[in-house]
Amino acid sequence: MNKRTIEINRIKQYANKARVIGIYINDKKVGTIGDGETKIFEVDSDEYEIYAKIDWCKTKPVKINTKENELTKFELGSNLSGWRLLIAIYYITFNTSEYLYLKRKLKYNN
Repeated sequence: MNKRTIEINRIKQYANKARVIGIYINDKKVGTIGDGETKIFEVDSDEYEIYAKIDWCKTKPVKINTKENELTKFELGSNLSGWRLLIAIYYITFNTSEYLYLKRKLKYNN
């Protein structure tokens, strides 16, 4: 079986708690993810680009090269935590690519 799997874990946060975030692979929306949720997506190719988006704010795209039967894990969250919640207007107006983050975690083989 030649599958390449992506697992995205959205951490629980106050910011955007009641909203879903769109997941895009190669500029195609493949699903959404809610607060505290973990979702798994399968990709067909060994090279792809992934990002998450809410309204006009999105993460910086992450380019990935994977091997067959490989699981790639990501953590998704908002950079608006703690005192940064007070300057949310700055992030949604001037720094939209830093509003959310998508960071790669360790690689795992299935």
